[in-house]
Amino acid sequence: MRFIWTAAAVLVVLSIGSFLYAWSGIYNIAATQPHWDITRWFIETLKDRSIDVHSDDVQVPNLDEPTIKQAAFSHYHGMCRLCHGAPGVEPEEFAEGLYPEPPEMTSGHLQQEFSQARIHWIAKNGIKLTGMPAFGPTHTEEELWGLVALVEEMDDMSPEQYTQQLDQRKPDGQNGHQHTH
Repeated sequence: MRFIWTAAAVLVVLSIGSFLYAWSGIYNIAATQPHWDITRWFIETLKDRSIDVHSDDVQVPNLDEPTIKQAAFSHYHGMCRLCHGAPGVEPEEFAEGLYPEPPEMTSGHLQQEFSQARIHWIAKNGIKLTGMPAFGPTHTEEELWGLVALVEEMDDMSPEQYTQQLDQRKPDGQNGHQHTH
């Protein structure tokens, strides 16, 4: 019984201490100040485990359908490339100020580390406090899976191939993003 009272007292003290620490404003929340190593580890573990668990039941369709990729290109160029870049296209300047830094799609790192189900889940649901929005409310499943298919090819695509696809989809000199919400 003494152990339970001690554990309860420790939890109360930790809770009050955590509240006072948060209330004090001592922690620098600025995007220009990286997290402490332990904080970064905790957030990365929380993010990775959450995505793994929630994307576990995602069923990946056949992504070789040409229409799936075609539906996604204008979406990627109009929105995703702003932060993630594209072959021969650097991310926009504001993306440099995001913390954590968005992964570049041309590096191959994301394609090697994340399954298609994980990429779909992230695109559909977004990630809190990262700047990654949820596209599920504004995009169809076909469009989301098209983004996954396009991301899978992005690290092997040359700048010339990307520009060629962009030119094929531009109506009358628009920027390639051809839909509204």
